Amino acid sequence: MKKILLLSIILCFALIGSVWAQTQTVTGRVTSTSDGSALPGVTVLEKGTTNGITTGANGEFSLTVQPNATLVFRFIGMTAQEIPVGGRTSINVQLAPDQRQLEEVVVTGYTVQNQREVSGSISTVKSAEISQVPIGSFDQALQGRAPGLLIQAQSGQPGAAANVIIRGRGSILGDSDPLYIMDGVQITAADFATLNPQDFESISVLKDAASTSIYGSRGANGVIVITTKRGRTGKTLITYDTQFGFSNAPDNKLEVMSSAEKLDYEVRNGNPYDWSDADVAELSQVNTSWEDVFFRTGKTQNHTLSASGGSDKTTFFLSGSVFNQSGIVRNTELNRYTARANVESSAGNFDFGINSTFGYSEFNNTTENDAFIGSPLNAIRWTNPYETPYDDEGNYTVITSGQPNALQELLENRRERQQMRGIGNIFVNYKAPFLEGLSLRTSWGGDFTSNEFFTFIDPTTYSGQIAVGRAGSLARSYLKRFRYTGTTSVSYSTSFNEDHTLTVALFNEVVKGTVNNFGFTGYGLRGPFENEAGITPGSADNGFIPAVNGSGTENALLSYFADINYGFKNRYFLTLGARRDGSSRFGADRRYANFGAVGLSWIFTDEVFFSNLQSGFLNQGKFKISYGSSGNQSITDDFASRELYTRSVYGGVSGLVLTNLPNPTLQWERKTTFNTGLEFTFFNGRLGATAEFYNSITSDLFLDRQLSRTSGFESLISNVGELRNRGFEFSLEGDIVESTDFTWSANVSLTYNKNEITKLVGEQNQIEDGLFINRVGESLNSYFLVRYAGVDPDNGDALYLNQNGEETNVYDPNDRVIAGSAEAPFFGGFGTALSYKGITVDAFFSFVRGNEIYNNDRANIENPNYLFDNLSRDLLREWQNPGDVTDIPSPFNAFNPETTRFIESGNFLRLRNVNISYTLPKTLTSRLKIENIRVFAQGQNLKTWTDFKGFDPEIATGTLVGAQYPALRTITFGLNVGF
Repeated sequence: MKKILLLSIILCFALIGSVWAQTQTVTGRVTSTSDGSALPGVTVLEKGTTNGITTGANGEFSLTVQPNATLVFRFIGMTAQEIPVGGRTSINVQLAPDQRQLEEVVVTGYTVQNQREVSGSISTVKSAEISQVPIGSFDQALQGRAPGLLIQAQSGQPGAAANVIIRGRGSILGDSDPLYIMDGVQITAADFATLNPQDFESISVLKDAASTSIYGSRGANGVIVITTKRGRTGKTLITYDTQFGFSNAPDNKLEVMSSAEKLDYEVRNGNPYDWSDADVAELSQVNTSWEDVFFRTGKTQNHTLSASGGSDKTTFFLSGSVFNQSGIVRNTELNRYTARANVESSAGNFDFGINSTFGYSEFNNTTENDAFIGSPLNAIRWTNPYETPYDDEGNYTVITSGQPNALQELLENRRERQQMRGIGNIFVNYKAPFLEGLSLRTSWGGDFTSNEFFTFIDPTTYSGQIAVGRAGSLARSYLKRFRYTGTTSVSYSTSFNEDHTLTVALFNEVVKGTVNNFGFTGYGLRGPFENEAGITPGSADNGFIPAVNGSGTENALLSYFADINYGFKNRYFLTLGARRDGSSRFGADRRYANFGAVGLSWIFTDEVFFSNLQSGFLNQGKFKISYGSSGNQSITDDFASRELYTRSVYGGVSGLVLTNLPNPTLQWERKTTFNTGLEFTFFNGRLGATAEFYNSITSDLFLDRQLSRTSGFESLISNVGELRNRGFEFSLEGDIVESTDFTWSANVSLTYNKNEITKLVGEQNQIEDGLFINRVGESLNSYFLVRYAGVDPDNGDALYLNQNGEETNVYDPNDRVIAGSAEAPFFGGFGTALSYKGITVDAFFSFVRGNEIYNNDRANIENPNYLFDNLSRDLLREWQNPGDVTDIPSPFNAFNPETTRFIESGNFLRLRNVNISYTLPKTLTSRLKIENIRVFAQGQNLKTWTDFKGFDPEIATGTLVGAQYPALRTITFGLNVGF
């Protein structure tokens, strides 16, 4: 027994010795193929084991492995390599840049990070996804492209901006627009029509506190960072892009009566015009489509010429563009002309550059989103079909009902705007030679916008006759905005002990904005002049005294902040941010506020226990978590904290009137956000997925606090209340199939957001506002209406539900209940693309689900009291006799519009964009001495699936008041050529 035990021990030692004898040490150096520089921090793993190391400062490594081992080299931004050892003891490796990974660089406005290092929630939209979309305002092209980003247009007028919300509406009285940054300069929202999206390189959407807190009091509603194109070293590349296409109106689901139907309805309900049988027979032959009268085929054309290139010292990007789009409504259009120049250069330890864009736009538009009888678009619903816009002699007809001739309103009145815009910045960066990694930078830029508005109201129109003296009016006004941003920073980056990287940056920033406007309105237009020459000089005798107006505001921010990024072993990352802001919008004792955030991320697939999985299905996995705060200073009244006066004239004597009580305790709305999520890449980086959860709380809400009536003021804007947005986001993007000739790619973006008010003024738990109510425990902008229950078949009365849910024919406002919300809880987009030997077919859809819309446009044409004008075809099935079963009550029943009868689902699915293109093969273009040629055809807003009764379900305000200008359904054909 002892001999056996001794033999076993000797055998074990022999086997161990044999294993030791079979291992060997491999040394080497890892460099980059682009410039031969050393690559520190490269992960070197023995494939199939947990044995690994990272390269040192000079790219060197030393690892003991089996002689038949395979080494795996991985580094962010580089293509991974697997190299068999084959008995060698020295292996030098060159890693090539991985373009797929390099595309994942994230620009936050102040810094540039690789997606691997980011601990916050940032989505990036590539310029190729929106640059060719034929829309005047680029924000509409972002619809459905990024999770958490809800964009609702509500207007199809050329150049109209959309309503943009990131992760739910976070304010009631405050501004909910995100902060827009272009090349480090804050730019004004809603003025995007004078920017050319083909100049954009990328758009980053910053959503959580770790990403937005560095913007402090400006980042509460999220941040959208736009980076424009830069020149690249090499020969000059000249590119020409052109498009030409057509637009039409979408289908209309809110149908009105034909002439025969309307005349029959009038005669049946009192015959208000006293038509004879002969009149009815004659008028029934006239059936004017007022949609055809107002709508037309719009045209779009776009031309962009750009040049980029440079040397190793200086690079440049230059571009110029012309964009013309006529709307589908007559007399509406946008003409835009832009130019951009980006130049960067280096000299010794200095880098400097200038980024600038200049634009000029001309807008012709019409009134919309109202229920005014002078708004032409309301005539599509309201004007009777047996009326015509012109008589037999070509003159404008007088409408029988007394409504204006809406075509006359549209064509004879002019509403124009000319806009000039300049955005630019200059920067200087200095790299200290005495300390590697230390750099100083200063950047100063501005956003200048000049708008000149011109409104001519012809004296022959309805709008001109309700003006002073019934003789038309002419208004001209000028609005100038200028904001400058100056940012100075010092940063230091270093790595130590091979495993640690650290970047520390300190910033000082100044932002100051001014707004000035003045204008006049003159009356009594005489003669052929459609300008100031036609105004009758005003006097006390003729009453044509012109109206004048003007105002000026300014506000400023002073900020100090710090940003710290730490990495360990290139897989553990820590982000810390702190900021102190001072705002002129608040009282002296509440002017300054502190904000900050902390974020952590972990590349867990770089752990040795994941090495086997990485080599197959899963390439990279990241866990991230963050928490922090940001603020909102954008309130509807910039001077809400101050005592304000205005000039008043009484009896010819000028004086001052107090218009606003001071509130020196007014301060920022503050948003705190928790965010956590997972990010994955699969199949060698071909497919990426992200899943995130967030919980955001806005405290110190801007709200109107009720005051004692003895004060003379009903309310005072104060910080009272709390609002929460909580939700999930998911995105998936990549190439499902990828081969030499064929690629199938897909993308999905999904967001679920639950909005809830958690606290209001004092003990008050609800605030009513027209159709809406804001109540603790419910969503913001909840509808507060009486429930409609149909029609009593015995007498035709409208039925309602009381508070107990019992049917009654008595309308009582006290029976109002919450009936859904205007806030959309579920939205997103998805798309797919197929490419085969230069042919690409790309389709993208967007959707919204769960919100409600109050259709006031429908309420106006279902009101039988408006019998004199055209009405909805639904009234043809109204109750007439006992026993009739219908949902439209008797016309003699009291009409109550503030009920759920006019609440409709806002759900829709839209085919947002389809693009079919062909890129000529290189073998052909090279013979033509051309870099590339691409031809394409695309469709925008081709089809919308919805039950909403109207032109378009994208209603940002929650209420379709009337006069809807629908989204353009556009088809364009284009050409891209590179020389």
